[in-house]
Amino acid sequence: MKKHSKIYRLKIVEQVIIVALFSLIIPLIITGIIVNNINRQALSRELSKTAQMLAQTVDNNIYNMFKADDVKINEIGTALKYISSPSAKKLYLEECNKKLNIFSSLKIEHFYGELPEFLKVTPYLDSEKGDVVVSSEINKNEYIVGVIKPELIQKQMFKNINEKVRQIYVLSSSGRLLSSLNYKEKDFNYLSKHIPSKIQDGAWTYIGEKGTQYQPIVYKKMADMDIGIIVNTTKEITEKVVYKSAWRIFTAMLVSTIVSILFIILYTYYLYINIRQLFKGIIALSKGNYSRQIRLLKNVFTPFELVFLANEFNKAADEINSSYSRLEKQNKELEILDNFRSNLIDTVSHEFRTPLTGIMGYTSRLMRKDIVIDEETLNKSLRVIKQQCSRLSRMVEDLLVIPDIEGARLNISPELISLSEVLETSILSVKNIETREIINKTENKEIFVYADKDRFEQILINLIENANKYGTEGTPLEIDAVTVKGKTTVILKNNAEYIDKKTLNKLFEKFVRIDDKTTRTTRGTGLGLFIVKGLLKAMGGSIYLKSTENNEFYTYVVLPSKEI
Repeated sequence: MKKHSKIYRLKIVEQVIIVALFSLIIPLIITGIIVNNINRQALSRELSKTAQMLAQTVDNNIYNMFKADDVKINEIGTALKYISSPSAKKLYLEECNKKLNIFSSLKIEHFYGELPEFLKVTPYLDSEKGDVVVSSEINKNEYIVGVIKPELIQKQMFKNINEKVRQIYVLSSSGRLLSSLNYKEKDFNYLSKHIPSKIQDGAWTYIGEKGTQYQPIVYKKMADMDIGIIVNTTKEITEKVVYKSAWRIFTAMLVSTIVSILFIILYTYYLYINIRQLFKGIIALSKGNYSRQIRLLKNVFTPFELVFLANEFNKAADEINSSYSRLEKQNKELEILDNFRSNLIDTVSHEFRTPLTGIMGYTSRLMRKDIVIDEETLNKSLRVIKQQCSRLSRMVEDLLVIPDIEGARLNISPELISLSEVLETSILSVKNIETREIINKTENKEIFVYADKDRFEQILINLIENANKYGTEGTPLEIDAVTVKGKTTVILKNNAEYIDKKTLNKLFEKFVRIDDKTTRTTRGTGLGLFIVKGLLKAMGGSIYLKSTENNEFYTYVVLPSKEI
């Protein structure tokens, strides 16, 4: 048999070191190769943008200056129309020139026949002399002509421009230099040779042998003016920015490398420690030690996968001990469910039997043919059947509404309703069943509550029946209501044996009754208060019970008095 050579498998720590070295060295080499090109391209875009901005600023300054001077010469010309004396005109011109201090020459001239070029276009740029001339017509053949001071042109053209190195040249179409910033004769001679012969007004372009690659030189032709603007980004500026940017990139790469190496060292150290902890936990589990827990050294360098594995391992060990607790809890839940089922069957079998027995008895009596039933007995029998049917219907309604209450699926349609009308209807619904006196103190009160009318009647019927069943025999039931701060409280007061607070709170649970379930001293399903509380909660209301030691029992039903 051939012996297979044993393959050496790298440990995780060794693999991390190898991958980290390659992930650092290769990117650094690639970065070193392309950093210069990236730097130059980024520089070119930045310098191009600033050069364009400078050209546009000079453009705006020239336009605003010429426009303002043109407006001023027109104002002077308009004023001169109303001065008839030549001496007065001359004196006015001298005062204007002295006050404005923008014209090197300001005078009135007369022209006959064909007008010179500088009168046809204002402001006019004299390509030969480099003068900027503005003019305005005073009267027929009479014009005012002003020549703007060259020093003012220089000052206004480069207003708001703080540029100590970059060169800016303003030229006429003939190539005459009108103004400049940081002038250098050698550079100007070079640039003037590369001015494009054809370019649209208002457009800009790059000029020079290098174009836009590294040293952007911008030329802009002003709209509606015979002026061109050159913004020269010199070689000194480019080199300075290149070296400065390259040094920043190199420093950032060096710092990143140092930080990466430190991170790799820490990561490898903590990875090694935590992997050993996993090994120890697995070995202990294989030897039957199921209580062993893996305790990792957790920090920012701990991998998520290791933490996840450790947590799952510890959960698996804890699951065995906690399984018995879950089974016990499930048994209790099954017991509660079984009790609910028993209570439901018990309620149906006991409480439904009484009205059904009455209905069957009186129905059988009415169907007998061997006896004669008078009209009074017939009406009495029918009333009893109707009462028992109503009682049975209410109990069925109570049972049907329980799933809706527990599942929060109640169909509630609240509206503003009269409390006295609903109380009157509810009292009539139980009046024929019970003989207890009911004192309704809300008959003459105009109180409105925001509730579902049918559901609110169901609530009141349940509460009145409870008061009738559990109240002291021979004592009345008083019903009153008060409205405070947008909420109405319906108060039901009757006499009943004292009930402690702990028992009062339990009365809102399902199938809870005050009497023992084996004795059944009173009728009922034990669902009334549970249903009442659920219906009130769905309508934005609440219910409170109070029992005093002098055998007074209060039921407080709180509902909003207006739409909420």
